[in-house]
Amino acid sequence: MDRAACIQKRKALTASQRKQKEQAIVTQLLPFLKGKVGLYVPIQGEVDVFSPLCSYPHLYLPKVTGPDSMRFCQYQGKLQEGAFHVGEPTGQACQPQDLDVVVVPMTGFCGLHRKGYGKGYYDRFLKQAKALKIGVAFDCQEMVFEKQTHDVDMDLLITETQCRRK
Repeated sequence: MDRAACIQKRKALTASQRKQKEQAIVTQLLPFLKGKVGLYVPIQGEVDVFSPLCSYPHLYLPKVTGPDSMRFCQYQGKLQEGAFHVGEPTGQACQPQDLDVVVVPMTGFCGLHRKGYGKGYYDRFLKQAKALKIGVAFDCQEMVFEKQTHDVDMDLLITETQCRRK
């Protein structure tokens, strides 16, 4: 199964399936959230942890800052359209090492290995971060693939039915 197939599988979930699965993921995620948390605005059917957690007091969201770089900036209740037509925060940027937790989207997973969209934004950022790296996905996104040398593994992977740890 490739990226496109994983994206299609998560997009094929009904609204009620999605709501139930996302609630289960958020419930498992909550105990790990502390300090400054990096989250994401969901695209293409990604797990929506942003909507239920957008009022978290120290929330940071990714902002693309160059052709191969992104920073996490403080979320202050407003988003503006950014790179790839994704909502981005307008607040102050933080240093990668300032985040305590980063919740990471994925197109697919194999164990604690993450498959993203292939541009490497998260891998480059996470190499600089000391944060707890938590991948979130639906069970249907599990796939088999070889980890690449540049890939950064997750410390935890949460789906609607499991929480895998290193």
